[in-house]
Amino acid sequence: MSPANRRANQRITLVMLILVSLTLLTLDYHGEANKTITNIRNGFQSAISPIQRGIADALHPVGNFFAGAFNYGSLEAQNTALSRELGKADRQLYEQRAEENQIRQVQALDHIKFASNLASVDAPVISQPSSNFEYTLEIGVGTSQGVGVGMPVVGLRGYVGSVLSASSSTAVILLEQDIRTHIGVRFTQKSGGSELGVLNGQGDGRPLTALVNLPAPKKGSIVYTSGLYGELYPAGLPVGVVSKVSPASGQLQDNVTVTPLVNVDNLQFVRVLLWEPPA
Repeated sequence: MSPANRRANQRITLVMLILVSLTLLTLDYHGEANKTITNIRNGFQSAISPIQRGIADALHPVGNFFAGAFNYGSLEAQNTALSRELGKADRQLYEQRAEENQIRQVQALDHIKFASNLASVDAPVISQPSSNFEYTLEIGVGTSQGVGVGMPVVGLRGYVGSVLSASSSTAVILLEQDIRTHIGVRFTQKSGGSELGVLNGQGDGRPLTALVNLPAPKKGSIVYTSGLYGELYPAGLPVGVVSKVSPASGQLQDNVTVTPLVNVDNLQFVRVLLWEPPA
């Protein structure tokens, strides 16, 4: 028998089996006929069970495909919503940590041990250091809080700069590294004594420098404002640490490099000392 005839016979057989199945399911049978029909029906179901399983197996992947297609949109929406919630939680955690850090910085200012006898006002830093034409930063207090030009500004560890200008609610701080900065300081010498000098800013966040008479300052020692250089600053403010000492060429002096104690790039709050030079 040819393949074409065989396929035709298979189709005819399948159709006849389906018709018989429908007939048996719709017959109204009673009494002894019930047993006969039941036997026929059971035999028929046994005959077509392999065919039913084959059709079910063939259609199962297709069903899964359509089920997956219909569920994909729902799953994608759920993933989007979950990602949005996670992003919101991350932002809230970041904001909480930032607020906690700010609180710690404000509270830390209360533990400043220098200039404790001077009136002061704490201020948030509202712009980071700028060095386009001058090395400055801006803070969120001004003349309405008693802030005036020339007042010294400090952080937790020491001197930061002085007020360059002020409006009613903000002020610009000239940082100690600015080239216009000149600070009268007192150096600790290796011998245990002290020597006066003037620290000069070098701009753009670089260390300060000074030319100091011999004997040489002690490397690693803290440098404090002297309060004597035109009395522009109160005495005893920590300014920096001596990081390098080298002999000045042909002179009885040393070139001294001083690294500031306060990293202004990380400042969020500062304290303005409401101090003005004596008239």
